[in-house]
Formats: sequence, C-alpha cells, structure tokens
Amino acid sequence: MKFIIGLLLTIGTAEAYTLNNNFGASFKDNNVKVRVAGNTVCTPANSGITPGELEDMIKPAVDKFWNKVPTSALVLDASGASEAINNINLGRLCSPTDQDCINDGTADPNGLIPPVTDIIIACNSNPDNFGSNNVLAVTIPNKFSGKKIVGAVILINDFAPTFGSLSTSDKISVLAHEIGHAIGLGHSEDSAALMYYRTVSLRTNLGQDDVDGVTYLYPMHVDAFGLSGGLLGSCGTIQNVGGKDDEPPSNPPFVQMGISLGLMILIAEAYRLFKRTKTSSAF
Repeated sequence: MKFIIGLLLTIGTAEAYTLNNNFGASFKDNNVKVRVAGNTVCTPANSGITPGELEDMIKPAVDKFWNKVPTSALVLDASGASEAINNINLGRLCSPTDQDCINDGTADPNGLIPPVTDIIIACNSNPDNFGSNNVLAVTIPNKFSGKKIVGAVILINDFAPTFGSLSTSDKISVLAHEIGHAIGLGHSEDSAALMYYRTVSLRTNLGQDDVDGVTYLYPMHVDAFGLSGGLLGSCGTIQNVGGKDDEPPSNPPFVQMGISLGLMILIAEAYRLFKRTKTSSAF
C-alpha cells in the first residue's frame, strides 16, 4: 500500500513550462474576455493587418488552442472591440512593478498605457516596447488584484514589418502564444509547445507542456470520486490543490493518464486487500 501511495505522489512530468510572473498569477475568473482596443490603429505596411482582421483572428486563436484543453476550466471569449484606451497606439507598456519603465513612460510624450480589464490587443509603434525589430509582439499583465490578474495588454509590433511578413495561420498562432502570456504562462523550452521561446511556423495545436501549464493555472474542479459524472468525471481531470482562491495551486498537475492509472491501481489494491481479509476471516 505504501508503494501505491508513493506512486500517486510521484507520477508526473518534468515540466518545461514557466510562469510569466514570480507568484504564479492567473485570472481569478475562469471566463476571460479577449478584445481589440476600440481605438487602435494598425499600419498595413508594418503589422500587415487591420483592426478588423485582428479582431477576426481572436476566435480561432482561442478556440483552436486554449479553449480545447479538457483538464482546464479556462474559457476565453472573443468579445469584439473594447472602449477607447488612452495611449494604446504609441504609449509605453509597463508592468506595475517595473518602476524604471514607469518613470520612462511618464516622461515619454506618448505617455503610459493605463491598466486595463480583460485581455486587450492593439497595434503599437513605440519601438521602446519591443526592443528589437525582430520582436513580433509583447504582452504584459498590467493590472492585478492581490495575486490575481485583472487585465493584460498584447501589443502587435507596428513599428517594423516583422509581424506583417507572416502568413495568416502563423499570425493566429503568434496571437495564441501572446494570449498564453496574458493568462499567466511564460516561455517553454519544449519545442513542441506553443509557448516555445522561438517562433515555429505552422503551429496548429498546443503541446503537452502547454496543456500542463494552463491546467496548473486554471484546473478543472471535479469530484475525484465520480459524484458528478464517473471516476474523475472524465479521463485526466483533476482538483485544485491550492488552499485559497487568491493563490495558484500549490503543485503542478499530474499527467492526466497517470492520475487515472494511479487511482485504478489504488482501487485494485484496496479490493485485493478486502478480498484477502474476507477470505482469512472465513477460516
């Protein structure tokens, strides 16, 4: 029995995913709206896209990637255009904890991009936001409530033609990658992952590392003993092991099949011991 318990505690993966902040923040609400800034301006010669086309790309970016994870409770909603946001096209985007950036942005004649609610996407032509012409886009959660993300901004590079040189499908996957940062994920060292730190052409789905990361941040809450739909509800769903609503889970998720296998072994072992005890009592 000790072996079985040990197996349940140690079955897992060597995660390559990282989190994009030092306290593992995620959105408090599992239903997150993704919008295009209502007053954004895009330069077709650089970003290769119009605000309307950018808006149309949100749905495939969330539905083909992040909304397909059965072990995650996260639901991203393509919600059209937002209200106008000050300085969104030229302003400086800063993390709330990056005081040097905030000081520079305050002194910049284009100003700071203010804290937002939900995930806001815009084109931006301030080169200080990107650091290099090769950077396709940049994403920063810029509004928090305690240890929870309230809003994040995704800026498409409208200063150089890097993003504009991509195919439509690759633009969608880049947008999905940036949404991954907005919901709390950092880069991955797994080349099969959408969150891989380098651009990979023709990326059409999440890797297992992406699935593990989003499940860790937004775990599906289920009755582990099947009171709401069978053993584990479905193969691989897990329960949040974090202690408080304002904190992320305290441990990364187990591999989905590993959990099911471990529980089946545990049940089989308990049944075997029950049978042995019943047989012994008959003598």
